[in-house]
Amino acid sequence: MQNSKVPLFEIPNLQKGVFLTRPNRFVSEIKYNNQIKSAHIHDPGRLTELLTKGKEVLFTDSRGKLDYYIKAVKHENEWILIDTALHSKIALRVFPHLPEIANVSEIRKEVPLGKSRIDFVLDGVPLEVKGVTLVKEDLALFPDAPTERGTRHVQEIIDNNGMLLFLVFRKATKFKPNFDTDPKFFNKLSEARKKNIRIFVVQLSFDGKTIFYNGTIPLADF
Repeated sequence: MQNSKVPLFEIPNLQKGVFLTRPNRFVSEIKYNNQIKSAHIHDPGRLTELLTKGKEVLFTDSRGKLDYYIKAVKHENEWILIDTALHSKIALRVFPHLPEIANVSEIRKEVPLGKSRIDFVLDGVPLEVKGVTLVKEDLALFPDAPTERGTRHVQEIIDNNGMLLFLVFRKATKFKPNFDTDPKFFNKLSEARKKNIRIFVVQLSFDGKTIFYNGTIPLADF
């Protein structure tokens, strides 16, 4: 792992509350100022370990139908970002720290590719970004819920000799695909690795205000 900690950007106007329940994937109830309020969750993953009753959450005002928009949850003394809408912005700040792609001249976002829409095309090379919030015994795992969409994205990256970027939002020493949750994704990422698709895994941290780039972590055996 590279030894570095570089501030990327701050998240403004954060407020603190307490998580209560998650009625569905994108809706939660939180306690704020002794009132129960609705809050949007942008991450479609299970987040079972993170979103448990009584956890502190950081949120902003919502521009949608719900009262608020959850950005992060506190777990084992770590603030963990769970706003997947930030992934693209974070990735753009991370690119300059990855020597293999630091000097790209053209960056296109949300580009149709096959049956998918890929996050970026860098000088003609597609790159897909995934966020990782599940860690077991210092091992970062993706996904935390079955993802046909994610498997399709990896196939498109293989077909077009692209790249994959995994953003790990918790402390971990290595990364691997989560076989127990999604064997198909595991097998597809294993195929990508065997075909020498470039897979970048970067670690990030959040202090409740600023997002930091902490360097890269290696792939585990799979």
